[in-house]
Amino acid sequence: MDEIFNILSSTARIDKSRRKKKAKQRELTAPQAQRTNITSSEDAAEDFKNTITPKEDLSNSTKNHSAAKQKQIHHEEIAAFRNRVGIYLNQSNKHDLTIPDPIASFGEMANPPWWKEEGSSKKSTFQLLASAFIRNIERGRWINPTPIQMQGIPSLLARRDVLGCAPTGSGKSGAFIIPTLFLSSVSEDIFYNRIRNGDANQKEDQSKKGKKNNKKKKLKGSNGVAESSSQNKIRALFLAPSRELASQLHREVERLGEGKMHGLRAALLSKTNAATICSNSTSSSSAGLDVLVTTPLRLVECLKDDTDKKLDLGSVRIVVLDEADRLLDASDGKTGKGDAAPQSGSAFAMTFLEQIDTILSHIPETAVRALFSATIGSSVRHLAESILRNQVDVSTGMKCGNSTVAGVNDNISQELMFVGKEEGKLLAIRQIIAKGISPPVIIFMQSKDRAQALFMELLYDNVHVDVIHAGKSQAARDAAVSRFRKGDTWVLICTDLCARGMDFKAVNMVINYDLPTSGVTYVHRIGRCGRGGRKGESITLFTEADFEHLRTIANVMKHSGCDIPEWMLNVNLGKGMRSKSRIPIKRHTVDTSSSYGKRKKRNKRQAMETTEKKKRIVDSNN
Repeated sequence: MDEIFNILSSTARIDKSRRKKKAKQRELTAPQAQRTNITSSEDAAEDFKNTITPKEDLSNSTKNHSAAKQKQIHHEEIAAFRNRVGIYLNQSNKHDLTIPDPIASFGEMANPPWWKEEGSSKKSTFQLLASAFIRNIERGRWINPTPIQMQGIPSLLARRDVLGCAPTGSGKSGAFIIPTLFLSSVSEDIFYNRIRNGDANQKEDQSKKGKKNNKKKKLKGSNGVAESSSQNKIRALFLAPSRELASQLHREVERLGEGKMHGLRAALLSKTNAATICSNSTSSSSAGLDVLVTTPLRLVECLKDDTDKKLDLGSVRIVVLDEADRLLDASDGKTGKGDAAPQSGSAFAMTFLEQIDTILSHIPETAVRALFSATIGSSVRHLAESILRNQVDVSTGMKCGNSTVAGVNDNISQELMFVGKEEGKLLAIRQIIAKGISPPVIIFMQSKDRAQALFMELLYDNVHVDVIHAGKSQAARDAAVSRFRKGDTWVLICTDLCARGMDFKAVNMVINYDLPTSGVTYVHRIGRCGRGGRKGESITLFTEADFEHLRTIANVMKHSGCDIPEWMLNVNLGKGMRSKSRIPIKRHTVDTSSSYGKRKKRNKRQAMETTEKKKRIVDSNN
C-alpha cells in the first residue's frame, strides 16, 4: 500500500509542476490588457485586435502552404503518369510548369486559357467542335489517345511549339491534325485575343451609343467558326516529303473534320489546282482554307515572285512538318526532270532544307510551329531548335538515348536472313511466298529499276503483285496505292518513296529485299507494319556485299531487343567505309541466274552483236 501511495503522490507532483509551467507560459504570452490596467475601451479594442491578427496571418500562411503543396502533388502525379505511359520530356522541359497536362482520353480535351468566348449559349464553340471531332475519332475506332497524342494535342491547343518524336504507327498524324482543326476553325478575334485585349474605350463608346447590333456582329466569332471576309486566307499548313504522304494526310484531315461547324475547307496542293488556290488566297471573296496539305517543292513553286498569282501565307496560324528529319535534311530533296540537270536557283535544284527555309520566311512569326518524326537525330534537333520557340520537346516509346532505336515499334518482330549472293534473294522471296504469307506484304527495293525487275519476276509467278516508284506517273502510283488498300494487291513492291509516313492498314510483313544504308531508313521501312497496335513481321535479306552496312542495322535491332550474333556487331567497316556508309551498293540485276550463266548469256549476246555488225559491213560493201 505504501508503494502505491508513493507512486500516486509522485504522479500528482509531476502533474502539478506541469500545470505551473503552462500557467507561467500563458501569463507571459497574455495580452497587455490582462496584465495592465486598461485606461479606455479604445485601448482595449486595439489590444484585442493585436491578439487576433497573428492568428489570422497564421491561417493564411497555412492556406498558402496547402495550395502550394497541392500544386506540387499535382505535378508529381502528372510526372508519374507520363512515366507510366511512356511520355518523356526533354531535359529543358523537366521543370517547365507551363507545359499543359497530358490527356487520358479524347473527352478530356478542353478549351485552353486563351480561348475566351462571350455569350450565354449552352455549348461553346470549342465544345461543338470537340463533339464533331470526337464522333469522327470514334468512327475511326480510336479508343484512347496514344502517348504522343496525350501530350501533343493539349500542347498544340495551348499554342506551344512542339517537337514530337514517336515510334512508327503511334498516331503522330492525329497528334497534330486534331488540334489543328481547332486552331483553324476558331474566329480571328478569339485566336488573336482581340475580344479580350481589344480597345476598351471603343467598347465603352459602343455601349454608350447602344449599338448592340454592331457589337454582336463584331463578336460573332465568339460563338461561331471562322467565316467572315477576314478569314479568307490559308489558316493551317501541313508539309510532307512525298505526295503519297501528303495525300494520306489530306484524307485523314477530311475524315476527322467531317461534320464540323460551317463545313471543312481542306485542299491538297497539286499542279491542277495550284492556280485556283493561289488566286483564292489573295481574293477577299474567298472563304479561305482551314488546312492546306502539300509537298515543299510544289509550295515553293507557288511562292516564286515571277508567278502570276503568288500564294499568300500571311494568315497561317499553324505549320506542321511531318517526317521532319527528312524535310530538314540538307543533302536530300533535289529533284530533276528526266536526265536534264536542274537550273541553278530553281525549286528543283533546292534541297529539302532550302525549300523549308523559303517557306518559313513567308510564315508569320506568330504562327505555331510543330515538327514530328519517328527519328530525330542530333543535327536535325539542332536545326529544329532554331525553327521552334519555347517548344515542348516530347518523345514517346522506348526510353533510349539513340533516337533511331527509340523509333522502332515494339509490335514488330525483326529477322536478318543471309542469302549468300545476289541471286539468292529471289530464291528466298519465292521460298517465303511458297511457305505461305499473310497479305498484305510490302517489299522494299534500292532503286526503281530493281523494283520493276522484281515486279516482272513475281508477276510470272502468278502472285497478286504491284509496283510503285518514282518512274511511274502520278496516276499510276495513285492507282497502285488504291488497289493495295482495297486488298486487290497482296504484295506491293516499292522504293523508299513509301518508307515514310504511309499508313497501310494491317500490313503484316515487310521484306527488305535490299539492305537499307542507314538505321533511320531501316526504322521507317519496317514501320509500315505493326501499326495501330497490330503485330508485324520484318525480314531483312543481306549478302556478302552488305557487310559494310550490316553493323548499323544489327545495332538498331540489338538495342530494340532482338538477339543478334556478336560477330554482326563487330563487323569491321574498313578504312574510309564509315564516310561512305550511306552510298548504295552497286548490285546486279534481279534474277536467279548463276554467275556462270550470266557470263555465258553475256558472251552469247556480244557474239550475236558482233555477227550482226559484220553482216551489215558486208551488205554495205556489196
